[in-house]
Amino acid sequence: MTDTMIYETRDDRFSALIHPNAQLEKVAGDLGFTEGPIWHPTENWLVFSDIRNSRQYRWTEADGLSPFRVPSNQSNGNCFDKSGRVISCEHATSQVVLHDHDGKRVRVLATHFEGKEFNSPNDVVCDSKGRIWFTDPTFGRVREDLGELRDQELDFQGVYRLDPDGSLHCIARDYDQPNGLCFSADETRLYVNDTVGGHIREYAVDDSGNATG
Repeated sequence: MTDTMIYETRDDRFSALIHPNAQLEKVAGDLGFTEGPIWHPTENWLVFSDIRNSRQYRWTEADGLSPFRVPSNQSNGNCFDKSGRVISCEHATSQVVLHDHDGKRVRVLATHFEGKEFNSPNDVVCDSKGRIWFTDPTFGRVREDLGELRDQELDFQGVYRLDPDGSLHCIARDYDQPNGLCFSADETRLYVNDTVGGHIREYAVDDSGNATG
């Protein structure tokens, strides 16, 4: 049985997205450090990460909670690609990976920039052109409960774009700890949160994927 409650709204604009009398339900518990929830818009299932326990889970209303990938290399952020496959950021391996066949097979998409390992890819989004955008803070290198303690190879914490042809581009390298990121609905604006800096940056994105801001 799930726990239910009525949530509190602090901005009336929220009611345009969620009915004001909708109930908030707890669908899973006893987890370590959850991140990266994504909802499949047509098949109606949820995937999320438990970084601390190195697990990813799948949830459906019919079947409840089940393992998606164990161990997950302490995966954090997730997103869907254009084909509806899950892309994940792995803290323990410093990789961005693609899941095939419901997590049973994993293909590595990106591991290095300029010959050096990423720090610990954290969050990821995919745009309608198939380009993958992700942040790369150091959390998975400096916290044992979130990754593997190890020296940093890169001398900065950046934001990247991986194109369908496999080319990798650094969008910015002047962050303290880049974390969550998302697009505006028309994909002309990219928003990136800098956790330590305490601010969100906005970038203008053109059709070629150039981000300025």
